[in-house]
Order: sequence, then C-alpha cells, then structure tokens
Amino acid sequence: MIATEVGQILDKLQEITEEAIARLDLMNEEELLQLAGQREELVKALEVHRPKITPEHRVQIAYILGFDSLIINRMSFLKNEAGQWIQKQGAIKSQQNAYHNAYAMNSVFIDHKN
Repeated sequence: MIATEVGQILDKLQEITEEAIARLDLMNEEELLQLAGQREELVKALEVHRPKITPEHRVQIAYILGFDSLIINRMSFLKNEAGQWIQKQGAIKSQQNAYHNAYAMNSVFIDHKN
C-alpha cells in the first residue's frame, strides 16, 4: 500500500511539473506561486513515506528535480522584470514630483535638460 501511495504522490508531482514546463513561458507570478505551493504539499506528503522510497522512486524524483532549474529561471526572470518596473515607476514618480511641488508665487523654476 505504501509503495502505491509514494507512486501516486510522485506521479502527481511529475504531472503538475510537466504541465507547468509545457507552458512555463506563459505562466505569471501567481501561477508559479500556486505551482510552488502544490509541489510543496506533495513533497511534505512524500516526506512521511521517506523510508519506503525505492530506487525506482529515486529515479523518478531525479527526473522531476531536473526541471527545477527551468522553473527557478522563470521565477528569476519575473522577479527581475518586476524589479525593473518598480525602478521605472520610482523614476517617473520623482520626475513628476519635481514638477508638482508648490513653489512661492514669485519664484522661478529652471529645468535643466541633460
């Protein structure tokens, strides 16, 4: 019974991993977080059965782990993209603030273009 539970968990883990890899370039941050959560739950369920893992299971685990670098690369890409967007928004905000400051009525504002 335990071996079939381990096999079922690994099969489900492999299935969601392969499905994710098939559409990895289309996945957004939310979908990747959901994938990570699903995988984490399955790994926790597998942890209980650790002593019953066979060499065949280890081969399947290695196969599944082989996709981790692709998933991590996609996550890093999205993280960097979000960081660049935040930096751009900060630059826009600081430029807008320069033009929206309240100045004294008779003061002069000089804009130096680079």
